Amino acid sequence: MAASFRAPSKVLRRLKLAPLAARRLKDWPRFMYNYALGLVPNEPYVFRSGAQIQIGRGVDHVPIIEVFLREEYGRIADGATILDLGANIGTFSVYAATSARDVKIWAYEPHADFHALLTKNVQINRLGGSIRCFNCAVGADAGPRQLIVENAAFSFPTLLAPEGVRARRGIEVECVSLIEILDSNRLKHVDLVKMDCEGSEYEILYGAPDACFERIREIRMEFHNLSKQRHNVRDLMAFLQDRNYDITMVSADAASRPSGNLWACKHD
Repeated sequence: MAASFRAPSKVLRRLKLAPLAARRLKDWPRFMYNYALGLVPNEPYVFRSGAQIQIGRGVDHVPIIEVFLREEYGRIADGATILDLGANIGTFSVYAATSARDVKIWAYEPHADFHALLTKNVQINRLGGSIRCFNCAVGADAGPRQLIVENAAFSFPTLLAPEGVRARRGIEVECVSLIEILDSNRLKHVDLVKMDCEGSEYEILYGAPDACFERIREIRMEFHNLSKQRHNVRDLMAFLQDRNYDITMVSADAASRPSGNLWACKHD
């Protein structure tokens, strides 16, 4: 762990999350200690809801904060059918399946190590009947793709090779499209698509036929403002509005920040 990560000012900033962690986690002191110092525990974190999450890297604390503590992807309705695109280690899938009743989730994660932890987190929560896990990327088209594992632009693996940024390492992964996910799983209706795809959200959505969006009621996603044409939140919102979605939530100063959150829901 880099010394700068453990600089006193940065540690103190992270410790400000303690009251929120105490409301959500049974073992919140252990969580805060590990998060503040970037440590990886041997045992899963246990939440007051009964959910458990095992992490594999210090940075895996971030999805826990986003999903469980801050609820940046919102709450889940009972009986929901959900696609989790960019499932990582399963934080959102486990949250959804343990915070609502009778949900069904199809979780897609391309990185083998993250997928292994995703599968483990499903198992330790006994959610095999609710969550199906796929070791696969999602993009505009099917076929083999390069997943950029290390680069200076994104904290997590991405299919996007940023212009002018050298990719340090890549691995080959299989990729499917959104329409193939819907068709292969015989999903005539999806209540929620959660997306955290590190810049690939544009090719996933822009490459999908309009028929896809007739089957998807709501999208909650992380967006990235990129240099490529139409790869920004303003064009993304216009794209979704053209397909009969209302923008129900967007991060403050969305157009001027590198990334943020966006929710879009079909007209009633």
